[in-house]
Amino acid sequence: MTEKAPVPLLLLSDAPSSGTGLGRITRDLAIRIHEHLGDLYRVATLGYASSGSCRLPFFQYTIEGMDGWIVKTLPEVWEDFAGKEKGICMPIWDLSRLMWFAQPARCEMLASHPLLREWLLKAPFQRWGYFPIDANGPNDKLSFPLHQTLMGFNRILAYTGWAEQIIERTIGKDESKSLHLTNHPHGIDTAVFYPRERARCRFRFGFITGARTLIKAPQLSSVLAHEVLIGVVATNQLRKDWALAIETAAWIAKRHRIRLWIHTDELERQWSIPALLADYNLLDKTIISIGYLPDDSMAMAYSACDLTLAPGLGEGFGFPIFESLACGTPCIHGNYGGAPEWMPSEYLIEPVAYRYEGLYSCQRPVFRAQDWAAKAEFLLENPPRPEVKLNEALDWNKLWPRWQAWFEEGLAEGFAAA
Repeated sequence: MTEKAPVPLLLLSDAPSSGTGLGRITRDLAIRIHEHLGDLYRVATLGYASSGSCRLPFFQYTIEGMDGWIVKTLPEVWEDFAGKEKGICMPIWDLSRLMWFAQPARCEMLASHPLLREWLLKAPFQRWGYFPIDANGPNDKLSFPLHQTLMGFNRILAYTGWAEQIIERTIGKDESKSLHLTNHPHGIDTAVFYPRERARCRFRFGFITGARTLIKAPQLSSVLAHEVLIGVVATNQLRKDWALAIETAAWIAKRHRIRLWIHTDELERQWSIPALLADYNLLDKTIISIGYLPDDSMAMAYSACDLTLAPGLGEGFGFPIFESLACGTPCIHGNYGGAPEWMPSEYLIEPVAYRYEGLYSCQRPVFRAQDWAAKAEFLLENPPRPEVKLNEALDWNKLWPRWQAWFEEGLAEGFAAA
């Protein structure tokens, strides 16, 4: 009896060698699919924002020449990867980027790419998707364009139960069943992210992070024992409320001698982080690291902190939150989005209002910095606090069997790409 060849599985996302959260999800999943499911799937990635890495054990294609988020080279990549084989293309991307992929007949942007449209209409793959839902729209659903995008997929996976419920309300229970809707969180590698010796990490903090100051001051090498080290790890995008984080630090600084560590990708983009630090008189109290840091360095930096702030106004998952918890450092976050599902309730702040923003009417919470500061001061001033731990269900060692079963079920459910 002839064994079936592995099914081609192409993950479309940020590049697995990039430093983004989507890139990390893609890398972690691709590695484990390659290692544990290589007899069922032949995996490759088509990724944005990096040229790839020879250290990864699967083939990586680089996205070139995108038109908006339209990946013009997808047919060429599929032909090279799978030839005439049928398979699966699985985006790990925001739904707002994928109308062209899921609904080519309805996407007006494809009018200027007629050959790509024709190819997508007869695509040689099923469309599976893993979507970072970080907000609901009006009526506790996703907005109309996102609804239409969802309906172009064959199989849908959410990050959290919260997101799964939003999708179900959006497309209905019958469609959710036909699209095999469920949820699986992402995992944390606890072989890397675990508590390190805090005193040593604080003593070597500058060497670990390469952090610098924005004013003419001696380069930081150590965090002093009596300083409260507050970490904020977030990209510079509108959804990350940097004004809230920095104002919170300023409130804490009224009662404590603080050192603020900021790790981000850009100082000036959606927010001017230097301007905010100047406005709140924190320039002389802040050290900054920019760009990629190895996971081991990040784990030591988290371990050095007394607490971290996660100012995302809705998270699909929220890596810095759970990396911090895995390293034994409490993280304060708003009670909205997917992350609270896996967080201790004592670290959550309730919104005081909500608003809508953007093309897709995403609901965003509004917070008071005083409330965040009060929570931080309670954690700082009431030791001993309970031991900070990552929810063990997020440990990759425990989580992977759920994922493996999902991929196995995908074939057992009657895989037959169009």
